[in-house]
Amino acid sequence: MSEFQQLVYASRATFAPTRGHSSIDIEVARILTISKRNNPRRGLVGALYFSNGYFFQCLQGPAQAIDTLYTQLQSDPRHRDVKTLQRKPIAEPSFSEWAMKYVPNASEVRSVLQRFGRSAFDPYSFDAPIVDAMVDLLRLGPDGSARLSAGSEPATVARSWLWPALAAGVAVIILLWAML
Repeated sequence: MSEFQQLVYASRATFAPTRGHSSIDIEVARILTISKRNNPRRGLVGALYFSNGYFFQCLQGPAQAIDTLYTQLQSDPRHRDVKTLQRKPIAEPSFSEWAMKYVPNASEVRSVLQRFGRSAFDPYSFDAPIVDAMVDLLRLGPDGSARLSAGSEPATVARSWLWPALAAGVAVIILLWAML
């Protein structure tokens, strides 16, 4: 078995979407902040897309770390119906620059869906080619949240005082902006 694994899963949000001026839902911003803090300690990297109340997430890292986190995700009250869409060994993580990347661009996702004759984002209906196309989009698409410095190790960045402070500041700004 490869040292590294890739897990792609879908789930349904249990929270009502926050209708603020921000492009990132407040609860999703909280998830991203926590993931960016915790994933480097676990040796994990990944990317997240959230739309229509669905999460689509790709995690990469050591199999044991993925198993531990996936067990926690299944009991996380912020989502339900956690379903594995794909799991496979990988040579190395392809999201190594991000503790947790967030891809917000719905137009790029619509293009992927149209290529496969789909009109709505419903990851529960995705087959392997659509999952692969979505993972490619997550890997290559723009990051909608703060990106880790190029060439930095995620664990090194996470240990600095600046990264957590910056992430917390962004979450507060998003929260305040949504309350306007």
